Amino acid sequence: MSVDAAAYVGQWPFRPIEGTIADLTSTMRTNRVKQAIVSPLAGLFHADPGPANEQLLRRLAGSRRLWAAPVISLRMADWADQMEALGGKRQVRAVRLAPSFHGYTVAEAGEAAELAGELGLAVVVQLRMEDERHLPPFMTLPQVPLEDVVALAAAAPRARVVASAARLGEVVNDAEHIRQLRNLWLDVSHFDGLECIRQARDAVGARRLLFSSCWPFFYARSAVMKVEEAEVAARDREAMMEGNARVAFGIG
Repeated sequence: MSVDAAAYVGQWPFRPIEGTIADLTSTMRTNRVKQAIVSPLAGLFHADPGPANEQLLRRLAGSRRLWAAPVISLRMADWADQMEALGGKRQVRAVRLAPSFHGYTVAEAGEAAELAGELGLAVVVQLRMEDERHLPPFMTLPQVPLEDVVALAAAAPRARVVASAARLGEVVNDAEHIRQLRNLWLDVSHFDGLECIRQARDAVGARRLLFSSCWPFFYARSAVMKVEEAEVAARDREAMMEGNARVAFGIG
C-alpha cells in the first residue's frame, strides 16, 4: 500500500489531460495506492482559487482515501482568511502554493508557511507542473528554485514543507542543505533516469522522499514501479511509499 503525495483533478488547457475523481480512484485501486493528496488544476489558473477549492472539497466529502491540498494564491488579499477556513476542514491536509502561476516569489511565502504550521497543515510549493519545454510559447513561467523552498523550510521550522516536482539534479545539487532540515520533504514525481530513486536516497536520505505520481500528467503505474523496483532497503522503500507521507501530511 502507498500514499500518493501529488495527484490532480481537472483539465489542463495545453494538451488533452483531464483528471476525474472516478478515474483517480480507479487508478489508485489498480496500482494498490491506498490514499492520495489531491489538488484542483483550475486553482492554478484562476485569480481566486477559492471556487475550485470548494468544488474539490465537495467532491472529496466523506472519502477515506482522498485528502485535499487546496491551492492558495498569495495575491488574494484574503489568502490568510481562506487558509484559516481550510484549516478547520477534516479533509484538508495541506495547502498548495504555486508561485510561478500566481506571480510571487517563494521568499514572500514565509508568513503563509508559518500560518500553515499553526493550523496543522503542510505547505506544498509547486516548482513546476510539467517539463517547461511542453508549455506553449506564449506562456513563460518564472523558475521556482528548489533552493528557495529549502530556505523557506529553514526559516519556518514549525511548518511541514513539501517541494513538489523538483528534478533529481536540483535535489543532488542542494543535498547538503536538505539533509539538515527535518521539516522538508520532496516528492519524487519528476525524478527520472536509471537508479534515480537510489541516487536521491543516497543524496538526502530516504526519510525526505515522498512517492508521488503527478497523475494525470504521468502514468501512475510507472511512478509506483520507479520506487518499488529501486535498489534500496525495504524499510527505505516503505518509508518513501507511505510512512513519510503520513508524517508530512499528518495522516493518522
